[in-house]
Amino acid sequence: MLGEKLLKLRKKQGLSQQEVADELSLTRQTISNWECDQGAPSIDKARELAVLYHVSLDDLVGNDVEIVSVESHKNSHILQSLVGKTCKISCEDMSLLIESPVKGLVKILDVNSDWVKIEYLRRKDNLISKERVVKLVDIDIVNGFEIVGDKL
Repeated sequence: MLGEKLLKLRKKQGLSQQEVADELSLTRQTISNWECDQGAPSIDKARELAVLYHVSLDDLVGNDVEIVSVESHKNSHILQSLVGKTCKISCEDMSLLIESPVKGLVKILDVNSDWVKIEYLRRKDNLISKERVVKLVDIDIVNGFEIVGDKL
C-alpha cells in the first residue's frame, strides 16, 4: 500500500524516479523498490518524501488514508475556509472518489494547493453500520464544492 501511495504522489508532482532519487541522495533503484513494495524508506527519508510531495508524514505512511490522484497538474486552489466544513464534492469521475457515502457528504479535513483531505461515512455490507473513510484527494480531479454545513 505504501508503494502505491509513493507512486501516485511522485506522478502527481510530475517527477521521475531519478529526480526523486537525486532529491533524496539515493539511487533510482531504491525509489523503484519502494514503489514496488520491495522495501520501505527509513523515517528520515519518509519525512523528506512527505515534504517533497506536500503531504504530512501521517498521511504518507498511514494505512487509513488512501491517495486519489491524476497525473496531470493544473493550478487549482481551495480556500482554507473549507476546512471543517461538510460539503458535497464534485469531480469528473465520482467513482474514483467516493463509494456509497452516507447522504453523499464529505467533511473537509485539510487543504493545500495540491491536496484535499476528506472523510466520509460509508455504509458497510449489512447496510446498518457505518465506517469512517479518509482519503487524500488530488485537487486536480475536483471540479467544485457545495458547502452544506459544519457537521458530517
